[in-house]
Amino acid sequence: MNVLIDSHALIWGTVEPDRLSRTAKQLLVDRMHTRIVSMVSLWEITIKMANGKLIPLGASIQDVVQALHSNGAQILPIRTVHFIRLESLPLHHRDPFDRLLIAQAIEEDLVILTDDAHFRRYPVKTIW
Repeated sequence: MNVLIDSHALIWGTVEPDRLSRTAKQLLVDRMHTRIVSMVSLWEITIKMANGKLIPLGASIQDVVQALHSNGAQILPIRTVHFIRLESLPLHHRDPFDRLLIAQAIEEDLVILTDDAHFRRYPVKTIW
């Protein structure tokens, strides 16, 4: 399975693993699945680290990226087709980062690892 990891799942897996479901914990470490982190999530995490909202993470974004590569995760770039899909999405969800993740998941045919119920209002597969 190709799994796009939502930002909160990535953060919780690092600093609050007890908040993850059993399935989420397994997917984050199971190398049988392709684990994908979007540049969108890295962008969001960088902003939160810079404004002090992610102090418990205790790392730089470079450390986060190195850890992702070390654990076999792939980084998904943002492509023009993702913005074209984003433009057509209804405004069920107002978070711009999440909306772009949803657009990427639809375009790339990915399952999103997320606990965010708003995602289910879109034609995207989610797992938690």
